[in-house]
Amino acid sequence: MISLPVGDALFNYRVAGVAILNGKILLHKTPSDNFWSLPGGRAEIFEFSKDTLAREMLEETGMEVKVGEMLWVSENFFQYTGKRYHEIGFYFSMEIPGLESQSDFLGSEGAEDLLFKWIDVNALKTERIYPAFLAEELAMNPLRTKHFSSDFIDLDQPIL
Repeated sequence: MISLPVGDALFNYRVAGVAILNGKILLHKTPSDNFWSLPGGRAEIFEFSKDTLAREMLEETGMEVKVGEMLWVSENFFQYTGKRYHEIGFYFSMEIPGLESQSDFLGSEGAEDLLFKWIDVNALKTERIYPAFLAEELAMNPLRTKHFSSDFIDLDQPIL
């Protein structure tokens, strides 16, 4: 996985998917997190970004997905679980052809549970979503292609 320690920080190359169906967006989080994010994960060396998303979704949910066009590129600096991160993120549109229901479900990343939830796009402003640009961008119809960068944010801070 492309996650490199650099001094007291970590560099991540992450790929995530945007699945919108019936006005709802698929998000996920660990049980201990106080924020939601788009499903996906870290790329492996010599793996194309679209292949990363398809692999991560299959590993974490057991679902095969159809990866579409790139929507966003994001550069994020944040602190999470006491460690500083520099993350480059690629965000793609994504379809889940075999989806039978939009009920909440559990997935996993290794030994850690992941909670998956379909959240109404109109309710995103009341949820804590990271990166922060997602709430506004996901509410747009149609979605637009854009590059984002965010200054340092501490994800370990409690919700105010």
